[in-house]
Amino acid sequence: MENRSPPDTLVSRPAFAFFYVLALAITAAAAIRATLEAHADRELSRTGDAEWIWYTREVPEPAPISFVATRNVVLDRAPARATAKIFAEEWHVLWVNGRKAGSGRQRPGDPLVLHEIAGLLSRGVNRIAIEAGSDTGVGGLLFSLDLADSGRDVVYSDGRWRVDPSHDAIRSGGRYRAQVWGSPPMYPWGWPRLPRPNEVNP
Repeated sequence: MENRSPPDTLVSRPAFAFFYVLALAITAAAAIRATLEAHADRELSRTGDAEWIWYTREVPEPAPISFVATRNVVLDRAPARATAKIFAEEWHVLWVNGRKAGSGRQRPGDPLVLHEIAGLLSRGVNRIAIEAGSDTGVGGLLFSLDLADSGRDVVYSDGRWRVDPSHDAIRSGGRYRAQVWGSPPMYPWGWPRLPRPNEVNP
C-alpha cells in the first residue's frame, strides 16, 4: 500500500502559524491602543463638545479687536452650582444676565479660567455674554458650562453662538453668527486643562 504524507495544514506549517498568530496579535494590540488613545482624548477634554469660536476669519493685518459672544440658555430651575470654564486668547470678561461674573487673560499653555455663576442664573431664559479680544485681531474663545443636576458641559461654544462688535450685545444679544475655528486639540492651544490647586484665575 502506498504511503502518502498528510496534506499541509496550519499546524503542520509552524512558520505560517507563527506569522498568522503574530498578525492577529498586532491587530489586537492596534485596536487596544486606539481604544486607549480615544479614552485618553476624552480624559484630556475638559470642555466636552466645545469648539473654538471667534468674531471673524478675515484678519488682513494685525490690529486690536474686541467683540461680544452671546448665547441664551433656558433653565427649568436655578442651579445649586454652575461652573463656567473659559479660555480666551488674549482676554475675556464674562457677563451673566447683564451682570459681570469675572474676567481673565490667557496665553497658550495657560489653564482654563473658572467662574462660579450659580448666583447669577435663574429659572427661565438666561443670557451668557463673553467680551473677548486680542491685540492682533487673531484669537480663540472656548466656553463650557457645568450645571449641578444636569451634568458637565451642558452649554458650550459652537456655531450657534452670536457675536457682535457692540458692547450693547451684552444685554441685547449678538447679531452675527460666530466663526468656528475647530475643536480641541488645536494649535496653538492644544487641550486647555483645568487649573491646579495652586493656580488662581488671572
